[in-house]
Amino acid sequence: MSEVEKLNAQIAKLQEERDSAMMRERDDVLAKIREQIKAYGFKTTDFKYVLATRKKRGTAAKKTTSKKTSK
Repeated sequence: MSEVEKLNAQIAKLQEERDSAMMRERDDVLAKIREQIKAYGFKTTDFKYVLATRKKRGTAAKKTTSKKTSK
């Protein structure tokens, strides 16, 4: 096994570990956010402006589009 292959294997292993850790921590982060939303009395209508401005700026989730290729 070459040095590059060894490094690629280590990278793949670390990426799996990172993904696993993120999934474990994700629930804690979401619980904290929900707790603070409740504590400060936010409502869904409070976030409509934020989401609307992101959509206008193009920072909302990007959709993937396929480009047509001419032959």
